[in-house]
Amino acid sequence: MPDSEQTAAIEKIKEACGEIARGMMKITPAVPALGDKSVETKVFETLYELTKNVETIKKQVGKIGKDDASTLL
Repeated sequence: MPDSEQTAAIEKIKEACGEIARGMMKITPAVPALGDKSVETKVFETLYELTKNVETIKKQVGKIGKDDASTLL
C-alpha cells in the first residue's frame, strides 16, 4: 500500500488530471469558430494526443498500490 506521502501525491496528480480534462472540454466546442479547417484539424489532433497522455498518467499513477497489493498473494 502507498504511504501517506504517496497517497497525497496520487490525489494531487488525479486532481490535476481532472482539471486538465475539464479545460480541454472547454476548448473543444470553441475550435470550430476558428474558421480555419487546417488549424481546427491540428487542434483536434493535439487535443486527442493530450487526452491520451493524461489517461496514461492516470493509469500509471493508478498502478501505485495495486502492484504492492498483488505481491501479497
